[in-house]
Amino acid sequence: MKKINSKGFTLVELLAVIVIMGILMMVAIPSVTRTIENSRKDTFVDIAKSYANAAKTLWTADGLTCGGTVSSAVDNGDYYILINTKDGARENLPVLVEQGGKSSWGNRDVSGYVRVNISTTTTAGTEPKRITKFYVALSDGTHALLDNNTLTSDELKRGNVKMTLIDSEKKTVELSDDDGDLKDVLAGEITPVKPITATCVES
Repeated sequence: MKKINSKGFTLVELLAVIVIMGILMMVAIPSVTRTIENSRKDTFVDIAKSYANAAKTLWTADGLTCGGTVSSAVDNGDYYILINTKDGARENLPVLVEQGGKSSWGNRDVSGYVRVNISTTTTAGTEPKRITKFYVALSDGTHALLDNNTLTSDELKRGNVKMTLIDSEKKTVELSDDDGDLKDVLAGEITPVKPITATCVES
């Protein structure tokens, strides 16, 4: 009687292993992809917050001039600090983030703005209180955080990242063209969430 060779795997065993590995891959790949996307969204939010925090620091230190007025002396209204990481674009813009500051999707250039909203509240028997809020809009052309006038930069989270943008949303984020002037805004081709009072430059 011939002895069966016990070395190696049978075809059935190999097929069973391949099927099991296929099932594991089908379960694991979507989970890993979701984790990577969530990580990129978190990083994108952190980048936007870093722009806003840098703007807060410059604003508090009177490091910005808006429409010819130093930041601590501006009137109530909305003031825009423009962002564009493209090489040579808007060289006169404030440097909010020295290194990095690009998209977490492929390190693409980003554009947008930090909007500073100044308002004053008065209560009977007390001095008027000046309130400064910071909002941020940032886009890499596909993914974006939009300024919807409800969430300050501190309140942004992963769920606020839009994964696809329609043209009107792109125009809302990209307030001006690459040479830094506001002719597109003034011509009404680009509509910010609130009317522009002034853009800000470094003092």
